[in-house]
Amino acid sequence: MKQYLLTSAFIMVVLLGSAQKNTLSGIVYDVQTGETLIGATIQVTSLEGKGTATDLNGFFSFPGIEPMSIEIMASFIGYESKTIQVNFNGQHKSFLEIRLKPMSVALGQVTIVELSANQVGDREVETSQHRLTPKSIKSIPTAHNDVFKAMRFLPGVEATEPLSPLVSVRGSDPGENLIMLDGVTIYNPYHFISSSGIFNMQTVKNIDILVGGFGAEYGGRNASVIHISTKDGNEEGIHGEVKPTTVESRMFLEFPVNNKTTMMVGGRLNYDIAGNFILNSNNYFYDVNLSLTHRFNARNRMDIKYFGSKDHTSMNFNNLYKLMGYSLERMGDTLIYKSLLDLDFTWENQWHNNIGTFIWKSVISPKLYFRVQAYASLHDADNFSAFKMKVEDVAFNTSTRFKSKIYDYTAKASLNYTPFFGNELKLGAEYSSYLFANGSQINSVDGVSAEVTPGLLSFFIEDKIKIRQVIIRPGIRISQFNQRKLDYEPRVNLMLGFGTGWKLKAAYGTYYQYIISMNTQELEFNQFLDYYYPLSQVRPSLSYHYIAGLEKKTGKNLEVSLDVYYKDIARTYTFDLLQSQFEAFALSKKVFAGSGKTYGTELLIKGQVQKFSGWASYTLARSTRSFPNIMDGKEYLYDYDHLHTFKGVINFQATERISYSADFMFQSGVPRSIENSLQMFYMYEPITGQMIYSPQFTIDQKNSSRMPWTMQINLGLEKKIVRGFGKDLAGFFHADESYLSVNVRNVLFLRRNVMYYLPMMGFDKYIPLGADYLPSVNIGYTIKF
Repeated sequence: MKQYLLTSAFIMVVLLGSAQKNTLSGIVYDVQTGETLIGATIQVTSLEGKGTATDLNGFFSFPGIEPMSIEIMASFIGYESKTIQVNFNGQHKSFLEIRLKPMSVALGQVTIVELSANQVGDREVETSQHRLTPKSIKSIPTAHNDVFKAMRFLPGVEATEPLSPLVSVRGSDPGENLIMLDGVTIYNPYHFISSSGIFNMQTVKNIDILVGGFGAEYGGRNASVIHISTKDGNEEGIHGEVKPTTVESRMFLEFPVNNKTTMMVGGRLNYDIAGNFILNSNNYFYDVNLSLTHRFNARNRMDIKYFGSKDHTSMNFNNLYKLMGYSLERMGDTLIYKSLLDLDFTWENQWHNNIGTFIWKSVISPKLYFRVQAYASLHDADNFSAFKMKVEDVAFNTSTRFKSKIYDYTAKASLNYTPFFGNELKLGAEYSSYLFANGSQINSVDGVSAEVTPGLLSFFIEDKIKIRQVIIRPGIRISQFNQRKLDYEPRVNLMLGFGTGWKLKAAYGTYYQYIISMNTQELEFNQFLDYYYPLSQVRPSLSYHYIAGLEKKTGKNLEVSLDVYYKDIARTYTFDLLQSQFEAFALSKKVFAGSGKTYGTELLIKGQVQKFSGWASYTLARSTRSFPNIMDGKEYLYDYDHLHTFKGVINFQATERISYSADFMFQSGVPRSIENSLQMFYMYEPITGQMIYSPQFTIDQKNSSRMPWTMQINLGLEKKIVRGFGKDLAGFFHADESYLSVNVRNVLFLRRNVMYYLPMMGFDKYIPLGADYLPSVNIGYTIKF
């Protein structure tokens, strides 16, 4: 009954606006490139308190204007503001194409952060929202222009493993993050070799991260939404960027096809020459972006986009561990020395992503914006890892192979309706048809394979209502998975402004998730991917978000915010893949339901002080789970629990041509299950006469130990080249600018971060293993034209 009452309230609110007179709408562009600007502010200067902002499509609508002549001001960070006189002339509606010019920023005004306290639009009411721009990501030395590495420096976002690109948001499973590229759901958008994302930052326009309490527009995930918008192409001429480095090369090109059509092409190839030589490997990856935008007129446009990526990995760590063995021999440890000489540690992985989408955007009327999209998102992976070691006459042999395939074919449409000022209604529908295929092999024993083809139908409606200093956005999402019963997800966001500049924000929401990730982190040496599995035979996972926050802009260029959150995980699932591994149980029989909770406090300070800009945050958090098949249902600390985290990014603009940057992170170690015994599987090898042991490590209590603190500091430098060979080379390619970049990673290498403890025979000795034994230096040269 509550759901029907809420829907009726939406309709009544919409009908209230029928008597309003004039409506102003339009799209805001970059005057040089023709790119739409997301989050640009539109203020009616002659009407105090009247303001709105452009959405993800660069569109704004401003109804309920009574005067026949008004003055508006359009503004956006890094652009010159523009004042426009609008005369309705009895038409009661006006549509504008506003083009803003990038401004030349003075040295003291250079900043890598975007303050939000005085902005309008959805950012007024969203809790726990962060925005990253290519400029801010570029300033993080250890990010290497990567979205997911940069996200780890935001509060509430943590890496799951030192070598893994996966991220956990507020103590949740990485499979609970919804990752979207131009509205397309992306599955495992990661590269293995660099532990980075598959998104080429040269093609990215904007990144919005909602780490909780997101509205009814988004569904299917319980933790977060990561929405990435790419560029459309340049209307004015051929522009681009080429950046070869010692690890990879990137290329980006945008250009007009004709006066109504633009294209964007981007590509990246990673070859890691040094890493391949040291590990005697043949590893590479590539990704490519293509985008075509055709503007039929000012109100209608079409986008066709393609994205593809491939990872090929074949790594063997034997040479590295032999060097470690020689070091131990000199220390007198002969047993471990011989063990490391016979150690065989191998990774072999193949990943593919192929994505294509068609998008139509139309301004039907000044109050009505329509968007329809169809896409195919295809992902498949085949990951193999093996660990073999010989200690005297005993041989250890353990291996895993996981195969995963997910094909997602989706069509969706949304409608934005602004009946009058202070009321923005949005509704939409989507249908997804899936193909899931999963398979596993543990210690050379094949597990059962599964192929499932479910469907997901969803509808949503939400209404943002603004009354002076109060904004409320109620919404509801209705979903049906695999033709089962309807699931209702009511959500609400609230913002209350105070005259002192403080803002109180709150959010509540119900979230269902129909696709989960198979937890393989205790089977694989390092889990690099989410192996998705549909909950087609059980109820979906379910969580409730409770969030409250305070924020205030202190002074002109500083902002402080404090978020308190509690996530009640009423139903979640885990896989027990080793359960009766010699029997052909269906995967659905290896799924166990449980519950959990995550809660914490996040303090964030960001802004600019003279030539310094950046942000710093502190997080105090806890995450627990409980499953009936683990310790008889006793609650335990979750795998991604970080009690304390202190991290941040600092940029110093020394001169107009030189900028220095640094990032830092000090973090409590995660809970781990340290093995204290083995369950053995035996096999006699008649050729060598050896007895081969395939071990399954056992523990008396899950996550009973905590890894040591991790600490890292990384440094960076970027310099604009104005003379010499670098300048001449740029001139040869008729480029406008060229830059030299130097990044030094792992400055604190003498304080090694432990990644894993390798147990030795008898479990009276553990060898700490890490990934950051030496600092690394990355030098790059960038040409912009």
